[in-house]
Amino acid sequence: MMLTVVIPSYKRPQELANCLAGIDAQERQPDEVIVVCREEDAGTLAFVKQWEAAPAAYLKRHVQVSRPGVIHAMQTGVENASGDIVAFIDDDAVPWKDWAGRLLEYYRDPRVGGVGGRDVIAGRDHTIKKPVVGRVTWYGKLIGNHDQGYGSPREVDVLKGVNMSFRTPLVKFPGFMKGKGAQVHFEVFLCMGIRRLGYKLIYDPELRVDHYPAARHDIDQRNAIVRDAVANASFNLSVALLHGLPAYRRPARIAYGMLVGDRRMPGVVRMLYGAARRDKTVVQTFLPSMKGQLEGVLYYFRHADAPAPGPGQQQLQLKEGQRT
Repeated sequence: MMLTVVIPSYKRPQELANCLAGIDAQERQPDEVIVVCREEDAGTLAFVKQWEAAPAAYLKRHVQVSRPGVIHAMQTGVENASGDIVAFIDDDAVPWKDWAGRLLEYYRDPRVGGVGGRDVIAGRDHTIKKPVVGRVTWYGKLIGNHDQGYGSPREVDVLKGVNMSFRTPLVKFPGFMKGKGAQVHFEVFLCMGIRRLGYKLIYDPELRVDHYPAARHDIDQRNAIVRDAVANASFNLSVALLHGLPAYRRPARIAYGMLVGDRRMPGVVRMLYGAARRDKTVVQTFLPSMKGQLEGVLYYFRHADAPAPGPGQQQLQLKEGQRT
């Protein structure tokens, strides 16, 4: 199998250099590496042109995009990929040396549609371990914990964007997601769509990248509350889950999101509990969370009858993209 690695990058040339050094150190080299960057990002463009000129065991390419947002960048990378498998890694992450070879081993099983692993986040307490990773409960609660997973490889519902891979023809990113940068929760839509096609998604905690979270150049900030970013994330998650869950589980998801939610996207009960505890994060995020969820539910039901592109349609799009 041929492996293409796609790396979206924006205004982080030093982090990108570290990431690519990790790619160069792989025991099993990828067959192709595509860096996707913005046309106006002069610093990254200057770096990738130097990178392309240096010899390597794999094909090097960079693709420029004019539209903001990680989804457009990743989809453009896929449309230009020639590999049977496409792996995604953030530009602020560095893969362990067995990363490429380990993830490819799982694709010997034709039932496997995607493989991902742990991101070892710098500065976090790595002694904390979580047994449940990448799951969506029956009532629609999303459980992440990809950075804290341990134990043996297992099937999951959702992989994390910093460290994930798929069979190339299955990859279809959503076009409705809000945001102009990170576009949080795009993985939920992508992964649950592949699961609904009958494929397995595998999480292997030994499939690791070192993650050094760098600055984001959009409203979605890691350590700050931005109301529009909260509303966007709530919208994205609501639509993605409603699209991915079977019909009989959707009412439970709507009720859970509106009543409970989580700390950064709280529902009514969690807000009241947080207010009693003087939790400013919960109080400040409540209204934008509810706004995003309501808009997401309305959007889903307005577009519920629109067919999602299947793997055959996506394969056609890939071929057209490759020709151009």
